[in-house]
Amino acid sequence: MIAGGLTEIKPATPEIQEIADQVKPQLEGKENKTYPVYVALKYKTQVVAGINYFIKNHLLRTFCLLHLTFPQ
Repeated sequence: MIAGGLTEIKPATPEIQEIADQVKPQLEGKENKTYPVYVALKYKTQVVAGINYFIKNHLLRTFCLLHLTFPQ
């Protein structure tokens, strides 16, 4: 993969669900809502100064694309 480029979309794994779960409290605080259903569906990554995760989640009856950055 080229630095800065995005990977292909892949099905979410348990590791990706864990990453999404780490930011769930921040999302709920920012949106002032709670999401009892919060399931990662798909994701892609981007390598820059760390790894950006683009995760599509199922939130009850809506879908939300989260852009998460985790420097490594």
